[in-house]
Amino acid sequence: MLKTVLWIAGACAAVLLALAVSRNMKFDDAPPTSPAVVVDEPVETPVVAPPPPPPVEAKPVPTPDEIQIQEDAAATGMTTVEPEETPPTN
Repeated sequence: MLKTVLWIAGACAAVLLALAVSRNMKFDDAPPTSPAVVVDEPVETPVVAPPPPPPVEAKPVPTPDEIQIQEDAAATGMTTVEPEETPPTN
């Protein structure tokens, strides 16, 4: 029993040690460069704004008959629009 507890404690200590070592390593830092290496400054490119989206066309105003059809369909629960059938592609 004591042996098992010591193994578990040792494993926990190993994990904590690995975490402490990994926190002290600086993975995010750039690698050191030698002073003899000359680094050119990057050339800034002008920022170009994306073209504006095309204007959205307004839907035509439905006629009174179309409004009545839509209201009747909504009242009876027939508001599902069937997809248009397309011919199968080979």
